[in-house]
Amino acid sequence: MNMIDQFNMRDHFVSLCNLVNQTRLDGVLVQSGELIANMTGGRIALIYLLDATGRNLVLSGGYAHGFSTWAPGSLVHPLQGGGGSPVCPLTQVAFTGKTLCLDNGMAGYDISPVTKAIDGLSLPTHMAVLPLARANADFLGVAVVLADGAIAPWLDRSVTRQILRAVSSSIETRQVVAGQENEKAMLEKSLARAEGDRMSLRRRVTGRLSKRLIGRSRPMQILREKVAHLAGKTGPVMILGDDGVGKEKVARAMHEHSIQSSAPFVYVNCASLSADIFAPELFGHKRGAIKGVASARKGLLRKAGNGVLYLDGIDRLCGPSQEMLLRLLETRQYRPLGSERDMELSARIIVSARSDLSVRAQEGAFLPGLYYRLRETTVTVPSLGECREDIGDIVHAVLAGIEREEKRHLKLHPTAFAFLSQRPFAGDRRELEGLTRLAASDAEDGTMLTVAHFQAVDAAAMPENASSPGVLPLPEAMAMFEQDLITRALAQTDGNRTTAAQMLGVPKRTLADKCKKYGL
Repeated sequence: MNMIDQFNMRDHFVSLCNLVNQTRLDGVLVQSGELIANMTGGRIALIYLLDATGRNLVLSGGYAHGFSTWAPGSLVHPLQGGGGSPVCPLTQVAFTGKTLCLDNGMAGYDISPVTKAIDGLSLPTHMAVLPLARANADFLGVAVVLADGAIAPWLDRSVTRQILRAVSSSIETRQVVAGQENEKAMLEKSLARAEGDRMSLRRRVTGRLSKRLIGRSRPMQILREKVAHLAGKTGPVMILGDDGVGKEKVARAMHEHSIQSSAPFVYVNCASLSADIFAPELFGHKRGAIKGVASARKGLLRKAGNGVLYLDGIDRLCGPSQEMLLRLLETRQYRPLGSERDMELSARIIVSARSDLSVRAQEGAFLPGLYYRLRETTVTVPSLGECREDIGDIVHAVLAGIEREEKRHLKLHPTAFAFLSQRPFAGDRRELEGLTRLAASDAEDGTMLTVAHFQAVDAAAMPENASSPGVLPLPEAMAMFEQDLITRALAQTDGNRTTAAQMLGVPKRTLADKCKKYGL
């Protein structure tokens, strides 16, 4: 026996090194089968592992001497208790935890789980079933050895027991690592799916926002993307922009696409809040807290609930009111007048101000601390001067609204489009929308709005026959109008040129040439 130990020790050591170096569970199982077969003088070794339910043994790996490409078939063996006859050797070892050596024949045992596993190979005359245990002594599985000679002498060696412990440890380690890798892969897949869902939702929200925050220009695209992002947040937001750019529209769009869209949106004009009514209006008051006021008042913060309190024009708030607003944002608590306890702020605070707020804060005309607190999340609404290409979209949106509400279908003449593209708008988008409604106010259904319609209601417009260096030549105006029509058609068809060409009534080739000409 000592000669046998010395003769095989080098092979065992090499096999153990190969086992330790395996990085995959399937590699560990194959190497374990080979190692167990070699150390016991076996011709075939099978490894069954307990599944996650603890009710089945799963054939997980195997080795057959002389068959380098052989692998056992898939097999699940249910563990059933009781003293049925014949006894399954795998079940017996699983329940007893003791080695079973059948050197004297296999009569009286149901070895079908083994014969099915080695289908195609000859069945050796000797078999042993060895229990595999985890580090905490819990049952891990069994190793089945099939040999042409006696197995018992090999099992009495100390090296055999040590190698079985090494095999069990390697299998357990790789199971843990494989489980962790599987969990990591599932988590990464889940995160990727969540990110995909989030991006898909952002795209859908951005698409819906294009109906409220109108314009194809890059500044408006960036604005919609930022609004879609902030709609999923709950913190305070400051919206900056010149008068007339649509700051309130941005605030309402942000609320409408948030998870609290069903909650109230409470508008507050800060110009109407003097120092003595700021706290009662926002925080509310108890009965008798204000002289001459008999009833209690909840306040606008409670009215907003979990929705939005929109403070329009915070640059018009007086100093004491600015300090109260800063404390509200810092502590997220407020106290109604006459009350002895603070209340938690549940509403989202969105404020707006003119674009020069930073300058006013530097000059001391606005509370610097409040500005620094609000500028953490800022949205700047671009002026119409920054995105003149949006003029056509805005006008067509107004005309579409008139058609929905008044059932009057109106169109815009190319020369009118050129006229509006060159006209300055001190009142920004609000002025453009108002001018379009005025020009369309007396137009009959089916009318094509011309320059005359706009000049008739536009006090700032020059007479039609007056010379103006700002008026575009007709070919250039027509080209601008043509580009506008093509761009809107492509937007409505998600970039499908075939459908857009049908919509515009031109051949697809003509549309392709126009797109190339205008860089669309």
